[in-house]
Amino acid sequence: MRKLKIGNYNVKIRVPDRMNPGQMIEGEHPFHVKDSILNLMFNPELRLSGAEVVKQNILAVKIESCSEDEIMLEDEEYLRIKKAFDTFKGFNRNDVEMLERIDTAEVVEVEEVDKKT
Repeated sequence: MRKLKIGNYNVKIRVPDRMNPGQMIEGEHPFHVKDSILNLMFNPELRLSGAEVVKQNILAVKIESCSEDEIMLEDEEYLRIKKAFDTFKGFNRNDVEMLERIDTAEVVEVEEVDKKT
């Protein structure tokens, strides 16, 4: 299993200062990680079949419904996300932290609990 950080992070932006032409204002705004992952999972470049879209959607619902900043993913789920990120072209500087999170998602060993009834 993999533990993936899906909480938002802040990115720095620079925008023109309307009150002072020629000057820039620096600020920060949240980068929405879950939304970005979900958008890439359905990228047309993946050329998903109908069955694959259904599987992607099951994973998308799992990510959307996660209220924590981290999510545990089965290896197959992680590979689906990884494939989407490897396929997409056009990332920018604001995406760097998210890309690092995907590439360095922690491998977590899970022990099965023996249920005796």
